[in-house]
Amino acid sequence: MELLDQASKKVESAEVFQKTGSSIPVKFNSGELESVKHVETTGAALRVINDGKLGFSTTTRLAGGSSVVDRAAETASFGEKAGFEFPGPADVNEVDTFDREVSDLTAKALIDYGKEVIARLRDFDPDLEVNVDLIKSVGKTRIANTNGLDTEEEKTKLSLGLEIKKVREDDIFTLRESCVAQKMDQFDLNKPTEKAIQKVKWAERESKIQSGTYPVILTPRGTLVVLVSLLSGLDGQNVFQGTSPLTGDLGKNVFAENFTLEDYGSMEGSPTRRSFDDEGYPAQRSELISDGKVKGFLYDLQTAGQAGTRPTGNGVKGGLISGSDFRSPPSISPTTLAISSGSTNVGKLISSIDMGLLVDQVLGLGQGNTLSGEFSNNVSVAYKIEDGAITGKVKDTMIAGNVYELLEGEIELGKDAEWVGGGLKAPALALDSVNVVRKS
Repeated sequence: MELLDQASKKVESAEVFQKTGSSIPVKFNSGELESVKHVETTGAALRVINDGKLGFSTTTRLAGGSSVVDRAAETASFGEKAGFEFPGPADVNEVDTFDREVSDLTAKALIDYGKEVIARLRDFDPDLEVNVDLIKSVGKTRIANTNGLDTEEEKTKLSLGLEIKKVREDDIFTLRESCVAQKMDQFDLNKPTEKAIQKVKWAERESKIQSGTYPVILTPRGTLVVLVSLLSGLDGQNVFQGTSPLTGDLGKNVFAENFTLEDYGSMEGSPTRRSFDDEGYPAQRSELISDGKVKGFLYDLQTAGQAGTRPTGNGVKGGLISGSDFRSPPSISPTTLAISSGSTNVGKLISSIDMGLLVDQVLGLGQGNTLSGEFSNNVSVAYKIEDGAITGKVKDTMIAGNVYELLEGEIELGKDAEWVGGGLKAPALALDSVNVVRKS
């Protein structure tokens, strides 16, 4: 690799993250085809350690990289102290991340998928405004460093994003659904369409709920409300710095006994399955919380080195929902998160509640003091539960609470887990006492 060879002559050690790929994004606006594009991506990120400090630079030109090396070396002169050495070759459990059927999909096939979804939604309700985004992508990642690591992986990805609006005289109801897959046999247009139709049906009536403390069921997508804060507490850097509420809690029973959470980058069936993280470290299966007990935290190379522990394969360019971008340096992030399922279906969870909410989507995810576990969110897609049944959508309503207090108390988990955004597999989560505020 030319860039790595050049860097090795000017700095102590170096790593090159190289990405090449292509994608076909197809966009429908208000049910009509708006655009079809073909996008090619080529780029590389150079991370160096020089005089014990980290430097970083990127380029979209894979040849003639002397200026990239100079920029990386220059940033290292005032960079953060490196707490690690780049890893050498390691035994990697290589998993299948490429699907020929997805790779061969044409723009016409994507357009046909979009038309199929729109037709079904319009058959259900001709007045729905439907926006659809479909993206097929094929990409190859190669990571090499001066310590002898040289590994690569080719991935396919197919995603569908729906935005549905129901406009009435004094109201606009908007919801989003999605489906992400690495392989064709994981891609099901019917699921997001069926879920969208059900949620629109529930929203035909409006219900009001008085301010108070109620049981709240979070749908699989809704669990992001609590996970954003929880992941902040499980971030190895926050633990090392002592700012995480879970600092000192390793091995302790902190959460409800039926709550289990793991990070599993090479999980079979994951739409974001991988063999290694964006630092070339082998993907791990990491227990974070097991039966309510704190079992571990997430680390990238830098924070693991600072904390004197082993990396967990969580050096990622991007985050829980976003994809990797070679232009950003790796940081601590989950790869594939999984919350354990329970034994009760969502219908039974709903029927057991006299008064409460079913929350699917909120505005401003991550608002509040995420580090302390405090959240406060206006709901965008939520429904009132009364006498064990959904009575209609709620508006002008906020939910708030503390993640650690809620997950410490009594919780119930649905038995059917779903993929959310490609990087999370979660069931519905029923919380006992959530603050609900109705805006006057």
